[in-house]
Amino acid sequence: MHRSNDAWTRMLAGWVGLSFMMFSQAPIWKLHLLASSITLYTRIRDKGAEPTLDEIWFFDTIFKNEKIASLFSAKTFHVIDFDQEWEAGLANPYFPEYRSTTAKFFNTDMSTTTGSYKMGDVESGATMTVHFKTMPYSNNKFNFTEPFMVYDMWAEISHNGDYHVEHLIKAEEHLKTKSIFVLWH
Repeated sequence: MHRSNDAWTRMLAGWVGLSFMMFSQAPIWKLHLLASSITLYTRIRDKGAEPTLDEIWFFDTIFKNEKIASLFSAKTFHVIDFDQEWEAGLANPYFPEYRSTTAKFFNTDMSTTTGSYKMGDVESGATMTVHFKTMPYSNNKFNFTEPFMVYDMWAEISHNGDYHVEHLIKAEEHLKTKSIFVLWH
């Protein structure tokens, strides 16, 4: 509900109401009611969807790391817990683009997520928590967004009483070549 409570969605809801009241006056209002209702429905549906991550890419990235591959095997690891949530607000220091007046009109948050995987390995006895942060990103000329590009990822590994943090993707380096996709619809 929070993600769909921006000024644009509220304005669309008001326009649907006005179009409904004017429905019997002229055929153009029938078209307005249909178009604005469909737009409102799809916006609320898309904003209300649960975030997901491409697990194949995620596990491929993890097992490319030598330190992790020495403790975890693709055949013997198991996922203990998984969590991915939308980040609330527009205060992420990496993305000042969302603090503009226009971006605030269309968005209540930055469409970024934070999440983690807790994993264990049966043979080595090691445990690991992989934390990640995602952002919307468009990598084509049509401005279609791939909503969950990981821009920051690190793993906290515990094995036989040793604790180690392994950075897989560093935000500062990753964001030098890629910028966030600001949603204007």
